[in-house]
Amino acid sequence: MSKDKTETVAIRRAPKFIPFMLTGIGVGAVVAIILSLTITGSDGKTAGFITQLLVYCLGLGAGAGIALAAILDGLTTKSTKTAQANKVSSK
Repeated sequence: MSKDKTETVAIRRAPKFIPFMLTGIGVGAVVAIILSLTITGSDGKTAGFITQLLVYCLGLGAGAGIALAAILDGLTTKSTKTAQANKVSSK
């Protein structure tokens, strides 16, 4: 039989980066749709312009989401708590 080993572990809440990025992409898509509807009236803008606008807005939205997650991750490191945990081996 082995003894239980006590370790000190750090506990903190950290944001998940993928949901922040996907939310940023969604917001970017909505912004692109609104911009394309306001910019392209009846003057016949091409589909390439709308596609380019969509790609730029999706990229900016994803970048903004990741930046926000990184900022929140930096803020949550200050509230890290430590705890004692016992490592129990199974048979």
